[in-house]
Amino acid sequence: MLFSFFVGVGATGLLADPLLAEPFTAIAAIAGGFLFERFLVGPVWKFLFRFESRPAAMLESAVMEDAHAVMDFDAQGQGLVRIELNGQVVQLLGTLAPEERASARRIRRGDLLRVEDVDAARNRCIVSYAGPSPPEALS
Repeated sequence: MLFSFFVGVGATGLLADPLLAEPFTAIAAIAGGFLFERFLVGPVWKFLFRFESRPAAMLESAVMEDAHAVMDFDAQGQGLVRIELNGQVVQLLGTLAPEERASARRIRRGDLLRVEDVDAARNRCIVSYAGPSPPEALS
């Protein structure tokens, strides 16, 4: 923004120098720099930024997000979970948090889980029970 302002100041100053006296050239150059940035360069940048994409979410950004159990968890508290990330479904090994494993609750297919921690290198996560499965999660 400052660069385009100063380009406008310089260009307007060069154009106004033969036509105006010294203090008025400086005033015209500053006004020209503002107008150049505001009405010429600014709209071009706004137009170009319309095409920018959202940054991709990494697997680590799924912490504290919802996940769904794809299958019943085994006796060790492990099972396959499904997370939606960037509009894509990602399946990874879910392990119940230690305090959840101590409880008698069994995780069933479709149950809603909360991701507590993610190990992206090994494609694993630690999850906790968040509630019963909503009807649309079973499809």
